[in-house]
Parts: sequence; C-alpha cells; structure tokens
Amino acid sequence: MEDKNCQQLFEYLRSILYDATVQPLDISTLDEPYRKLGLGLQYLDKAVQEMKAYSAALSTGNLSDCYPSRDNPLCENLKNIHANLNHLTWQAKQVAKGDYSQTVSYLGEFSEAFNTMTAQLRERELALKEEAQHEKDYADSLELEAYFDPLTQIGNRHYFHKNVDALLKTDTELVFCYCDLDHLKSINDTFGHAEGDRYLCSFVETVRKHLRASDLFARLGGDEFCIILKNCPLELAHREMTRMQLDFAKDAPAEYERSFSFGIVHLPKGHGTVDLEEILCQTDAAMYEQKKGHKCRMQQD
Repeated sequence: MEDKNCQQLFEYLRSILYDATVQPLDISTLDEPYRKLGLGLQYLDKAVQEMKAYSAALSTGNLSDCYPSRDNPLCENLKNIHANLNHLTWQAKQVAKGDYSQTVSYLGEFSEAFNTMTAQLRERELALKEEAQHEKDYADSLELEAYFDPLTQIGNRHYFHKNVDALLKTDTELVFCYCDLDHLKSINDTFGHAEGDRYLCSFVETVRKHLRASDLFARLGGDEFCIILKNCPLELAHREMTRMQLDFAKDAPAEYERSFSFGIVHLPKGHGTVDLEEILCQTDAAMYEQKKGHKCRMQQD
C-alpha cells in the first residue's frame, strides 16, 4: 500500500517536472497519511506551471502581460530579471533619444557590452557633430567668399542681386541710392592702393553708422555702392544721404578731400513689378549729374 502511494506521488512529481501537460493527481486515491504530501505537490505544480509561463513570456520579450502571484517563491529571480529588463528597456529608449550617458551595472557581462555600445555611440555622435560643424563652417566660408566683399566686409554684387529680388517682390516702399566714391583713382595713383583701401573702408564705416538693420548695403564693384532704404520717404532719404556726405567729409586728411556722389530712385509702396536694371540706370544717371557738380566745384576751387 505504501509503495502504491509513493509510486503515485513520484509519477505526479515526474509529470510536474518533465511533461508538457501534467497528469493530474486525484488526492482521494491516496491514503490519509499521504494526502497532505499530495496537496503540497499540487501547490508545487501550480507554482512550477506559473514559473514556466512567466519564464516563457520573458524569453520572448513580453514584459507587460504576464505576472506571477506574489507568494510564488520559484519566481523571485525571474521577477528580478523582469525588473531589470523593464529598466533596461527604459534605458534603451533614452539611448534612442540620444542620451548616451546611460550605463548598466547590474547585468554582469551584458553591462560591459551595453556600456561599450553607449560609449561608442557617444563618440560617434561627437564625431558627427564635429564633422557637421566643419561642413557648416566650410559652407559659411564659401558663402562669405561668394557674397561678401573681403575688404569692406559688406555684401558684394552677388549678395545685392540675391537679396534685392526678394525685396522687390514685397511691394514695400524702397529707396535705391546709388553711390560712387569721388576721386578714388586719383588717391590710388597718388598715395597708393593701401590708402585707397582705407578711403573705401572709411566710406563704408560712415554709411553703416546711418543705416538701420533692415536696410541693404552692398559694394557693386570698385568705387560703386548701392544702398536700399526700406519704408523711407523720398525727402527723408535725400536728407539722410546728405548727412552721410557731410559726415564723410569731416576729418578728411590734409592731402585730399573725402566725398561721394549719389543718385536716388524712389519706389512707393505697392509699386508692383519693376525692372531692376532700369532702376539702376536711373540712379546711375542721377549720380553722375551730382558727380558733374562735384567736379565743377573742384575745378573752380
């Protein structure tokens, strides 16, 4: 009789450990002294099946849908693994967002691999940022070279045409002021090109003091410049350009005068489509009329 009970309990335990589908135990078939042991094995059966289901879920990355009961001692280590995987999942998401400061210290050899990966990603990101900055700096230098005058540090002819087209499309009130430095060639021939460069730069410095941030100022070439004043009445533009002439003439060296000539064309608000070349021709013609007056005055002096 004892052998029968032991054999029945042993077969149940074997089935718990090895069978995919556990053969159930009928407690009523056991003699009284063995029924308590049978109940214990049934509790073990439940705990083992729960542990198997839990470990199977974790092995496939299912961290949300499978939780064992609190009083199952066989699942304690699995619960620790579950908690670690949850935290590791959060850390991986942070790394995906670019937070390469994440480190792992609780998973042995995996910790070393994870930390090596994040360190390499951090180094790669820094290298990419440096490369991107170098490319941006190079692009900026090319743009500076393409659109800015190296002597005066203002926009050149390409810069002027790039920006004036956008201005003309706005129908904003604009005043085109075409400027030409007087006797630059004479200064270059008499005092050298270094003095001529200083003459050009002093003119640009004078004009900049009178301009607003919204105005456009460019060197079109040689001694020719163009200023575009936004939302400026014609009378005010004339007064401001005259102030620039007086300001530029101040503190001139004893060897020569400092002066420039200008011509103005006013475009009212809502001017519609205009021909830029025609505007520049008009301002150029007006500038030469003023330059003739300057030459006559100099000859009389």
